[in-house]
Amino acid sequence: MEFFEPADIVVYIQGRGMVLKEKSLLAVDIVSKKIVAFGDEAERMVEHPTDNINIISPLRRGVIADYVATVQLFKYFLMKAWGKKILFKVPIAICVPKGLTEVEKKAVEDVMYQIGAKETFIADIPIERLLKELPAAKNWQKIKVFIGITKDEPKNYITEQLSDILNYAKQENISVEEVKELF
Repeated sequence: MEFFEPADIVVYIQGRGMVLKEKSLLAVDIVSKKIVAFGDEAERMVEHPTDNINIISPLRRGVIADYVATVQLFKYFLMKAWGKKILFKVPIAICVPKGLTEVEKKAVEDVMYQIGAKETFIADIPIERLLKELPAAKNWQKIKVFIGITKDEPKNYITEQLSDILNYAKQENISVEEVKELF
């Protein structure tokens, strides 16, 4: 199983504050292809692996790596965060990591519409900063749901990127020493 460091997903609801913070993980049954666990529950399954369950992170470095799985993940998180009430079309703001391309931002926007957003606002600032600056912004008062894709441990992203580089170098018959020289 190739495992990538998951992003942290936080959900704030207007008037209620932070209602959810979980890892962007899914546990998928290999045979049936059904999702058997989301978020922190899926993360706990990493500690007790089984042959028939695959743990995936549909967000890689905060970017959508698996569109269909990301829709399912965010749909689950939104239903869990909202509670028993049915979530009707509401404006959603989502904070994404800096450096996303316009195509990557469009994919995030599409996911938000798939999960039921009436409107989507994308910001590439940390969610805490957005919430702090919110009172000064005119158009943001209508937003009911705020989602943040964050990383509490950025060292894990660097470790993952270095692992990718070393794996690529190995495929191309480039030694670790040669890679070190490049840095």
